[in-house]
Amino acid sequence: MIRRRGGPNELRAEPSNTSNHEDDQRTKRGRESIGFRHWIYFVLTVAVVYAGVVALHRRMPAVRDGSSFEEFSEQRARVLLKQLTALGPRPSGSANLEEKAFGMIQDRIEKVHNVVNDIGVNRIESDVQRPSGCFDLKFLSSFTLCYHKITNIVVRIGPKKGPSGNSLLLNCHFDTMPDTPGATDDAVACTILMDVLEVLAHSKTELQNDVVFLFNGAEENFLQAAHGFINQHPWRHDIRAFINLEGTGSGGREILFQAGPGNSWLLQTYLENAPHPFCSVLAQEIFQSGIIPSDTDFRIFRDYGRISGLDIAYTKNGWFYHTEFDEEWRIEAGAIQRAGENVLAVVRAILASPYLEKPASFDEENRWVFYDVVGLFTVYYSVSFGKLLNYLDCFATYLLVFLRVRKGVYSIGDLTAAFKHHVVALIAMTVTMLVIIAFVVQFDLVMCWYKMPEIVGALYVLPMLIAGAIVHSHYADNNRIRNVEMVQYDTILLSFASILFLMTFYNLSSAFYVLNNLILPVFKDIIIWTLGIFGVIRRVTPRILFFTQLFCFIPTFVFAAYAISQCVDFFVPVMGRLGNAINPEFIMGPIGLVIASSFILFVNNLFYISRRMNYIIRVLFAIFALFILILMTTKVGYPYEYSHENPRLRRIIALHANRTIYDFEGHLIQKDNALFVHSLDYRGASDLPSHSFLQGSSAPNCTGVADEYCRMPYYTAIHELFPPEQSLWVPVPSPVVLPYPIDLQMVSRQVVGNNLNLTFEIRGGYDKMSLHVTPLNDYDLLSWSFTDIDIEEFGRRQTYFVFMTYGHESPGVRRFWILLEHRNGAAPDPEKHENLELSVATHYAHGIYQETETLRQLRAMISSRRQTPEQAVGWWRWGITMVGGRSEIVVKLF
Repeated sequence: MIRRRGGPNELRAEPSNTSNHEDDQRTKRGRESIGFRHWIYFVLTVAVVYAGVVALHRRMPAVRDGSSFEEFSEQRARVLLKQLTALGPRPSGSANLEEKAFGMIQDRIEKVHNVVNDIGVNRIESDVQRPSGCFDLKFLSSFTLCYHKITNIVVRIGPKKGPSGNSLLLNCHFDTMPDTPGATDDAVACTILMDVLEVLAHSKTELQNDVVFLFNGAEENFLQAAHGFINQHPWRHDIRAFINLEGTGSGGREILFQAGPGNSWLLQTYLENAPHPFCSVLAQEIFQSGIIPSDTDFRIFRDYGRISGLDIAYTKNGWFYHTEFDEEWRIEAGAIQRAGENVLAVVRAILASPYLEKPASFDEENRWVFYDVVGLFTVYYSVSFGKLLNYLDCFATYLLVFLRVRKGVYSIGDLTAAFKHHVVALIAMTVTMLVIIAFVVQFDLVMCWYKMPEIVGALYVLPMLIAGAIVHSHYADNNRIRNVEMVQYDTILLSFASILFLMTFYNLSSAFYVLNNLILPVFKDIIIWTLGIFGVIRRVTPRILFFTQLFCFIPTFVFAAYAISQCVDFFVPVMGRLGNAINPEFIMGPIGLVIASSFILFVNNLFYISRRMNYIIRVLFAIFALFILILMTTKVGYPYEYSHENPRLRRIIALHANRTIYDFEGHLIQKDNALFVHSLDYRGASDLPSHSFLQGSSAPNCTGVADEYCRMPYYTAIHELFPPEQSLWVPVPSPVVLPYPIDLQMVSRQVVGNNLNLTFEIRGGYDKMSLHVTPLNDYDLLSWSFTDIDIEEFGRRQTYFVFMTYGHESPGVRRFWILLEHRNGAAPDPEKHENLELSVATHYAHGIYQETETLRQLRAMISSRRQTPEQAVGWWRWGITMVGGRSEIVVKLF
């Protein structure tokens, strides 16, 4: 008969001498307790699981050749990708985009036209749209965007008989940020869609519905082209669903990271038909929480078109995102093939779906819990079923504990004592995390993990594991609880069940992750009982408990390894562009705490049936001490490193700018020229290498300046992430030669009651221009000509930011009015008092006007010195990638 499992003191053999007997009574350990080699087995199991997960995560399908147009071909797609990226950067308004890339895409579309017409089964039509408009956007900061004659290339393919009235929209963008060839963001998406279009064009059977392909040319202008299409293009009325393709890294597996809103059939279609699924409702909830400093055209189609869709993006190697290293050759073979096969399969399924004709409610809440299992298959079920499953698992856990307490296996007091062990361990690990953060800050090791994410494990996870192990080892050495291993294990189940209950109660679909950690471990005793029934085991020993638990937690380790590999790989590169406002150690530290505390929670019961842990703890501490020594005395601790294959560099923006400031009377009171520099990570501009171009002055003094942007030529509204006080204004001797100097004039000033209406005209400037609108003297913004702004929804601000662009052609003159309202009723004489500060900045971010001699010298130094960090002390700080251009800002008071 199989024995009920209890504490290790119930299972140990009788000692052979008095000395050993006394030691056993004190430590509650026995000869059958698990030892060092069992922990080695445990570590090896975790390592094998992690290696397997990483291998599956990196697995790519075989690349198909371009001979057959029945299926997607990466080989064909790369031809256009190489052509587009060979042009270099393609910002909206540049010749590279408006002429060269535009011509390449049009040539391919013309060939597709010929194919469709020759086959004669389907019809095809194309259009070039050049919309103008304005809209308000809440992203990073609330600001307003205006665009003029930007470029959209639109293609519609469908049944020969004519438009079906139900269309699927496929969207990509072929513009880039300045100074990046934009292979993954987002040329690769356009080449994928082009090949999907060619496959559909070669179809010998009639399509059931229409597909609209939008190659948009102004996404990097903060989603302007998508806004122009969904608000103005005549084909927009027939669109019932969309798929948006994006990129925030370079290659890898593309992830479906948000879906909806409503129309759950669309998500279900992806889950059932994508041959290489990679998706998670957890990723959707993280992205939609707003903690990621990024956004996509998904927002525009959802908010302005009220259309449901799928948002899919490449996320691997985020270090390359928006840098000079986003190149075609860095996208590994198979990455394009898998994305293309997924998109084509889902497109075919959507076109055949009856729901495209009669989609469900847009306002319908998410109805699916979904995730993939290391890319092998997807698991999905309804939210309602998920809630039932979660609550049943919680109930089963609570019932199990209740029955054991009722039978006297252990008491409520025993459970309370065990929970105390967990709380003390968590406190110890949290204190350890804070000590490590303080150490990192004190010794200037902030972001030392940036170039090598594995450092997070050694720097944060390892010492917190040691702290948790010390606490539980101490309690195990002084144990007074009967059946202590069972008590500790059941508190693990209770902890997960309670977390699961709360997440389910608050309607978090990502509760599935906790469910997966709970569902099999609940059956640990049932597995042991079953093995006893069939005679596989005769007695429950600590080693039986160990191996059974190891088996039960293998699925947990799989999901944990999958989540950790994705989380660290994604969040570490993001820290390089998160700004100066948040110390990233307070992000990576808690991530390490979650990993360490979860691991300790998974295995803490084993400490109570293990031989004394002192030796293992000393070994781990020695490893940690050796790591710290290496970190502080070698280049391992440098956060940035250049290599041709894997550059891990600091991002900076450097603008060679002229600034002129005029007083209320129109007199010039200040004129200077400088390099406006800000670093995009927390180490900030003050950490830049010592050189007159980068450290030639202190931070700007914004005292007494009403403009939130401190009269600096910000490219866009990012001052909350990158405050002006954390930037540099470095005077340089040479002024910027400006081909189109800004001319700002007030056309009229009109008082209407307590309101003041000011009308302005701007001439000059380039295709990227920004306005800083700062009401003064107790005036508030009431309205303006840009948008029908709702101040309460938009958010009242000290300075309002307007980002103005043009694409195919310039507007010549920009005319607008601003209506101010005096908050105290009695408005002062506007002819005698300052009412408004208006700053106008323009940026030359591409083409022949982008560079100045100063910027060329700075680029040359960065390119040379980042390759030889060993040449001098501190030269690792030259590990920089730069976005630069010439700029002008004019400040006037009215």
